[in-house]
Order: sequence, then C-alpha cells, then structure tokens
Amino acid sequence: MSGSKRSRFILITCISLISFFPINILLPSFPALAARFDTPSADIALSIGLFTLMFSISQLIAGPLSDKWGRKEVLLGCITLSIVGALGCAMAPDYLTLLLFRSVQAMGCGFFVLGHALVEDLFDEEDRARVRLYYMTFSGSFVALSPLIGSWLQTTFDWQGSFYGFAVMASGMLLHAACILPSKSASPDRAPVSIISTLKAVAGSRDFLRYWWIAALVFACYFALISVTPLIFMDALQLSEYQYALVLTVYGVAYLLGGVAASSLQKRMPLSRQINIGLGLLCGAGVLLTLIISLDAITSVTLLIPMLLSALAVTLVRPAAISAAMLLFSSSAGTAASAGNSIMFLTAAVSSAALAQAGDYLLLTIALSFIGFGLWGLVTNRRTGGG
Repeated sequence: MSGSKRSRFILITCISLISFFPINILLPSFPALAARFDTPSADIALSIGLFTLMFSISQLIAGPLSDKWGRKEVLLGCITLSIVGALGCAMAPDYLTLLLFRSVQAMGCGFFVLGHALVEDLFDEEDRARVRLYYMTFSGSFVALSPLIGSWLQTTFDWQGSFYGFAVMASGMLLHAACILPSKSASPDRAPVSIISTLKAVAGSRDFLRYWWIAALVFACYFALISVTPLIFMDALQLSEYQYALVLTVYGVAYLLGGVAASSLQKRMPLSRQINIGLGLLCGAGVLLTLIISLDAITSVTLLIPMLLSALAVTLVRPAAISAAMLLFSSSAGTAASAGNSIMFLTAAVSSAALAQAGDYLLLTIALSFIGFGLWGLVTNRRTGGG
C-alpha cells in the first residue's frame, strides 16, 4: 500500500473508531454516572439508545450533503460539532443537560457514514471490499477494547474522562482530515447527482435494501449485546470495572481474529457464501447461549463463548454485506451509505432499547434474537441477486 493510500486508510479507520468511541468507552462509567446524576443504571443504558437514534438521524443528513458539498467540508463540520457535544457532556450539571449534549455529540458523529463513501471515492473497486473488511475489523476490535481505556479514564479522571478523551482524539482526526482531503472531494470527476433521485433509486433497489438489512440484523445483535454487558457483568455478576474491561478485551481480540479469518475466506469464496457462514455462526451462538441459560451455567467464562462466536459472525457478515450493497451505488456513495447506515443503526437503537426493558429475561431475549435474526438473514440472503 502506497503512502497516500495508507494515509487515506488511516483516516477512514479513525472515522469508524472515533464514531463508536463515545458508546463503549462510557460503559465502565455507568455506576459513576448513575451516582453522579442520581439516576438508575437502566436509564443510563437507555442513553445509549438515544445516542444511537440521533446518530442514525445525523447520517441521513451527512451523507447526502457530502455528495453535494464535498466529503471534506461535511466531515470537518461534523467533527467540530461532535467535539462541542463531548465538552458539553463533560461540563453538564444535570442528567437532562448531559442527554442534550450527548445528542449534539451523536449528531456530529454522523460523520461515520462518510467512511463508507470515502472507500468508494478513494480506492479502486478491487480494493474496496478488502479495505472495508480491514477497517471494520480494526474498529470493531477497538469498540470492544475501548471499555479498558474507559476503565482507565474512569479511574484517573472520573466519568468526565471519556468525554475529554474523545475530544482529544477527534481534534487529532480533524487536523489529519484537513491535511489529506482536498476540498470538494466527494465526486471530483463525476457529474452532480440529485439526492432525491438517488434516494428513490436506493429505495427501489431490493438487493441494496436486503444486503443492508442483513448487515442491520447482525449489527443489532452485536450492539444489543455490547450495550447491556454492564448490566450483565457489573450488576448481575458483580465484576469490578477493571474485570469487566478485561472481559471485553478478550472479546476485542476475538473480533480481530475474526477479521483475519474473514480476510482469508474473502479470497476463496463469493460474498454471499461468506455471509451465510457468518449467519450460521450467529445462530449457533444463540443456541449455545440458550443452553447456558437453561442449564443455569451463567458465569463470565461461559458467557464469553457465545460472545466470541457472535464476534466472528459479525466480522464475516457486515463487511461482505455492505460491500455488496455499496457496489450497486458507488457513484452516489454518500447518499447510499446514509440510507443503509440509517437502516442499520435504527435497528440497533430499537433493539438495544427493547432489550434494556427485558429485565430478568435479558439474556434469554438476546439468545433468541441471535437465532431469529440469523435465520432471518439467511432467508434474506437467499433472495438477493448474489444468493
């Protein structure tokens, strides 16, 4: 990979890393936030759903605007907004103010959608699936590892540390993007496209919607599990912040190894088959988790096994499904990525909010969702043009 391509890859990876950073890095701070704002832990968990909802809405705006105004212009504006939101959260005097600035931060983090669009803009077609797989694997691993960072920030700087940490990281990415992206970088060699006509074309493409729906199903499983892990490991199993972070570190390593496996499979089989293998693993994780619950064998170690299987499933399915979808609209990548990501994150937001209300049936609900979503994805993949 040449120096310019490497610099672009680093930027795209950072876009994905930093977009998810505000979600998982805050997980170890749930008890401290609940105590600081005199709010139940379940309500703090619901704030994750709110963040994801606003995050989804912002992507609907950021992607189409980047097709029209340029990737660089929209990216820099969104990063700046996310920094303002993070600093506002760190200085919030009450819970409602915290939620307000979390919404501002989430709106800024909508720049996540531009990562998919920049892959289409900056890399040749034969490199896109590989680039997408690598940066999704790195970002997914970082998402799982970030609670370890969050635990250190919580211990060192209290709950405000995660917000200040985000602001520092986002500021570095702001400078990097300003240096390497040219103005009007959205479509320098392409004729202007109509956002409305592109959205109509996207809505009318059954294969595009099906591929993104598959990505949405597996991401909903992944996101729902991650977002409720503080309730499972810290509240129910009474792990310390550091022990909980170590559990997710193992999960992050598995996610990284899953990316290595997916990279190997990508060279040997079509995307549709890779998707089927991943969905099968997701079903298997659900069945195993159901058995653990029914046998009353719930421990940190036993729960890790289906978690690791689900991590492998996500690394196999998401990059493959998204790459297949984006190939259909590479000339209007911003708008197409906005539509697809909105499907994915709205599904995740609704799923995580519903799971937070499952009470004593939380783990069983997660297990059944793994099985149900996996089967649904397999049926959907069979109906695509590549299935």
